[in-house]
Parts: sequence; C-alpha cells; structure tokens
Amino acid sequence: MTISLNVKKRSETKKKTSQLRKRGVIPAVVYGHKVNNWNISVLESEFKKVYKAAGESTLIDLLVENAAPVRVIIQDVQLHPVMGDYLHVDFHQVNMKEKLHTNISLKFVGEAPAVKSSGGVLITNKNSIEVKCLPADLIHEIEVDLSHLKNLEDSIRVKDLNVPKTIEVLDLSDEVVAIVTESKTEKEAEAVSVPVDTKVEPEVIGKKEKESAGAEGDAKVEDVKAEKKQEKAK
Repeated sequence: MTISLNVKKRSETKKKTSQLRKRGVIPAVVYGHKVNNWNISVLESEFKKVYKAAGESTLIDLLVENAAPVRVIIQDVQLHPVMGDYLHVDFHQVNMKEKLHTNISLKFVGEAPAVKSSGGVLITNKNSIEVKCLPADLIHEIEVDLSHLKNLEDSIRVKDLNVPKTIEVLDLSDEVVAIVTESKTEKEAEAVSVPVDTKVEPEVIGKKEKESAGAEGDAKVEDVKAEKKQEKAK
C-alpha cells in the first residue's frame, strides 16, 4: 500500500509561520543525505490521517504540486506542550539504496496469563526499537505477543521479538520489552512488615551521645572544683 501526502512549497519564514497555523496549515521541512533542505507546508487535517496510518517507520510519497513524488519518512513531529497542536514536521527524504536509522513502533497484542492467574502487574519498558535497514524493508510496526507471559517475572526481551531478517535491531538484545511482576500492594505489605528491633532510631542514639557527653563534662567540672579546694587547703 502506497501512502501519499499533498504538500506545497513554502516561502514563509519563522516569523510568519504562526499565520499558517491559524489557517490549519503546518510548516514543515524536507531534508536528507546529500539533499538540500527545502521548506513545505501541509494541511493539518490531511497530515493527521497520514501520520496515524504511517507513523515514523512507513514510506510516504510527498506530492509536491506538479513535481515527481518524493519518497520520505516522518522524522520528527513537534507539538504544542499545552494545547497539543502540531507546530512543525520534519520529513526525511530517503535514498532507496542507502540504509537508514529509524524507530519501529511496538504493538502489544493479546493478554498476559500471569496477570489474571497470579494477580501480577504488566510493565512495558519500550514502545519502539531502533533499527537499521533499507527503506524498502521498513515495516509499520512489530507485534509483541503478551500471551507468552504465563508466570510472574516472565519477560519478553528484544531478542524475543519477531523481526524480519532484513532489519538490523540496534537495541541491546537482553533489554526487557515487557515483564509481569508482583502487584505493588504485595510489595508494600512486605516493606511494612519489618521487625521492630531492626529499625535504627537516630534520634535515640543522638540523645544517648548527648547524655554521655554531658556526664563527662560534669565530671570534669567536679574534678576542677576538687583541685581548687586542695590548693586552698595548702
């Protein structure tokens, strides 16, 4: 399936891009290896649909007015930190004969039996993996089958993922993708049930040290008084 996106060349500078956004248009840039950067704009409504379908690991044909399609991937999307509106998009123009570095999203499917049978908690540590491959070998996402997590502490690691041989995974093979652990309430209960005699009470220790130091000081004062009385008696 070929995904295409209509865009227009853009002459507006940074100071005028806010006017584009008010009209529902997103400022963007296209760049790549041995390719001159060029500015474009895209309708926000159209970009949303394409971004949802393509993500950041699917090839897209940019249709720039009457020019030939330009093959790209979505490299970076900047969002407003509060409103969530699209502020800017970076497209990476690819060379179909050169390998590229990108991320492929992970899609968690199924249910972990250990969650239901043992009351465990599912923890996912990654939502994508870093890869290197030719543009034509890119895939939209990689499915992670959670049904393999049958017991507590069972885990799925990067090396367990079903990745095509044409794609080189750059993440560490033993890195955990998903794991089922004990519920937090059980761990908290264990933390609370600590024997009383093993607890350290720094305030009590400090008090004893102060009392000891005070006793020693009083003893020294009494010694000095005794010495003075002896001198007077002489």
